[in-house]
Amino acid sequence: MEMLHFKHQCHTNRKPSKGECCRTTTTSSSPRFLFVSSLMASLTTSGLLKTPLKNSQSPANYFQYPPFAYGQHQLPVSLKRAFPGRAVRASPSNSGPSTSSSPGLYSAQKFELTIGNVDLVLEDVRPYLIADGGNVDVVSVEDGVVSLKLVGACGSCPSSTTTMKMGIERVLKEKFGDSVKEICQVYDEEPKETTPEAVNNHLDILRPAIRNYGGSVEVISINGGNCLVKYEGPESIGTGVKAAIKERFPDITNVVFSS
Repeated sequence: MEMLHFKHQCHTNRKPSKGECCRTTTTSSSPRFLFVSSLMASLTTSGLLKTPLKNSQSPANYFQYPPFAYGQHQLPVSLKRAFPGRAVRASPSNSGPSTSSSPGLYSAQKFELTIGNVDLVLEDVRPYLIADGGNVDVVSVEDGVVSLKLVGACGSCPSSTTTMKMGIERVLKEKFGDSVKEICQVYDEEPKETTPEAVNNHLDILRPAIRNYGGSVEVISINGGNCLVKYEGPESIGTGVKAAIKERFPDITNVVFSS
């Protein structure tokens, strides 16, 4: 390796004072010269150094001042201009949307309208239905029409229509958007004939609650669209009894209580 030659402006037999600087010269074949030449050529090619080097700006002249001054490492002025001190922030990676095992009731993720996806979305509603002794089944999904069946206590509950409209329909339309054209509630097999016995069997689901309030309910007769019921108990539960009868037996249009 060739040695760098240093020539002082002052006499060689005198050490430079602290205020004086040494002028550095390099030979054209030294490793330092080759390194600086290669570096400047790369900077000019990549566009970081807009002004190409002139003959008067030889690489040797870029090191007129020693790179080490009083024990502190300093880059030459020309290199400082070529590499300005700018902070570079890493841009966020464009990774795909994260998927989770549960869609979440209020997540923005939307789904394709299929039986499997409808059943998956309803998992957010089921805990509330099960707490009331009921559940919901997906019967079919066809041409944007979703058919659901409320089972257990929810199937014959007087507020099943409210449960369907305010709870289940809202969640499905939120998740599937305009893909859902209609949501239908499917009931169990309808009785062949509307009789007092059939209505009484249907009211069995409400009798435990009525008894807890010291009341009772019994269907006396059915004449056309009128249903005569003997009822004793709170008025609020009586309203639920009327709604349950009309919902389960559409041909009954009027429920009359007798004490």
